[in-house]
Amino acid sequence: MKYHFISGLPRSGSTLLSAILRQNPRFHASMSGPMAGMVDHTLEQMSGRNEFSSFISNAQRKNIIHGLFNGYYKTIDKPVIFDTNRSWCAKPISRFISRVQGNRLCATYSMDH
Repeated sequence: MKYHFISGLPRSGSTLLSAILRQNPRFHASMSGPMAGMVDHTLEQMSGRNEFSSFISNAQRKNIIHGLFNGYYKTIDKPVIFDTNRSWCAKPISRFISRVQGNRLCATYSMDH
């Protein structure tokens, strides 16, 4: 499964982009979902601010985030997922950004099972 992240400023066209992408039967494109908040909260709980963070390796952090995505989108039977949320560009996941086009964040991150 391949995940793409769409993030844009208000009135930048990210909602229109999601609507256009949803017309392709191979794509799942949400308007705005809870994944950004779930990822942010989970990463915060695994950060240095948590007394148990020293017991969590970077590989484990990565596996946990993969688990969030794979669990949330498990029932979607489409090979390409677009998750839209304005806050993606402010989240630690932004290190996976592949490019910025105009005022929209276009990031691709492939998560192997």
